[in-house]
Amino acid sequence: MSKNKFLTGFCSCLIAGVMFGAQWPIAGSALHVIDPYWFTLIRYLIVAIVLSVILFLREGKGGFTVNKSQLIGIYFLGTMAFCAYNFLVFAGQKMAGTQGTILASLLMALIPMVSILVLWVYKREFPGWLTLSLILVSLLGVFLVVTKGNISIFQQEKNLLKPIILIFLSVFAWVFYTIGVSHYPSWSPLKYTTLSCLFGNISSIFVIIILTKMNISNAPSLSDLQSVQGQLLYMSIFSGVIGVLMWNVGNKFLGPQNGSLFMNLVPIVTFLVEVFLGYRISAIEIFGACLTIGAIVVNNLARRKI
Repeated sequence: MSKNKFLTGFCSCLIAGVMFGAQWPIAGSALHVIDPYWFTLIRYLIVAIVLSVILFLREGKGGFTVNKSQLIGIYFLGTMAFCAYNFLVFAGQKMAGTQGTILASLLMALIPMVSILVLWVYKREFPGWLTLSLILVSLLGVFLVVTKGNISIFQQEKNLLKPIILIFLSVFAWVFYTIGVSHYPSWSPLKYTTLSCLFGNISSIFVIIILTKMNISNAPSLSDLQSVQGQLLYMSIFSGVIGVLMWNVGNKFLGPQNGSLFMNLVPIVTFLVEVFLGYRISAIEIFGACLTIGAIVVNNLARRKI
């Protein structure tokens, strides 16, 4: 890999990590007003329009060409990233209340570890006992943050388990999307992001129709949208367009394993924003976060020597 490609990949993932970290506190404030499903759909409808214009200007009509053999794959990956991932993580964040913001960002840091497990199943390559041990350590760190050292919290707050499961499942959805970019080597990161977003929105619309009929989701009013327009602007343009594009560019140059390492920035940025907003983080939460991030970094460095 040339120095220019490495630098481009490094800076791209760095920008994406910071933007993804800031999105959780911003989204948390919006979820008090609008439900997570409509929030996701509106956000990515804006993203899809912006990306489609950029793709057309850069690659013309050819940028929207998809071979029949690629259609099912890109539809699945778009559904994973722009429907399943967002629906699950934001629903979980809203259910978890105040702690949901930090919980969501920290579980996103587990993406490198989950990527290894998924690649193990996909390529049938045993990652090694050291990696498996470090995965357990990273999960222990998450457990400490969730419980704040109080194991009985699940008995005291019985509704906490459901959002944790939802957010954890969302991690798998994003891992599939991250790994999936390697199956489209001839596509530009812009094309991969745009087309996957368009297909993901189709799935989101169908899911919202079903959830609305089940009285699980409710369409926001105009006043609701106006009250969260700032959050929608950041989540769509900065996190949704710039962040995702930078993420895909970085992973294309660095590879999924190295690119996923930058997800460690997400909880760090989120913690800093929450502290700035007045959140009092306990020592056990800091220790748990450091444990998780430390395990991920050590594992990444160890695997480079294999």
